[in-house]
Amino acid sequence: MLIKTILETNKKASELGNIVKLYPQVLINAKVNSEKKYDYEKDKEIKEAIEKLEKEFAGNGRILIRPSGTEPLVRVMIEGENQEYITKKAKEIAKLIEEKMS
Repeated sequence: MLIKTILETNKKASELGNIVKLYPQVLINAKVNSEKKYDYEKDKEIKEAIEKLEKEFAGNGRILIRPSGTEPLVRVMIEGENQEYITKKAKEIAKLIEEKMS
């Protein structure tokens, strides 16, 4: 994709790199019951909390939540402008997942 963009825009990779805004990132692991680690997407309260945060960020960050492939964990990763705020929100979502999926 990078090479395609370089060829299409006729710009150097260093020029294209300047347009990418990097955000702080936080990763919190929610400890869950092994059999329930895929069920977080089905829970209405968890789903609503994630959707609310995604709307709040509206293109100024991202949320990635996924079950671990090898451990009884659901990984909550958030990127955003404010490290303190994203850490707080990641902990809140991880706690909610732990409470509902344990």
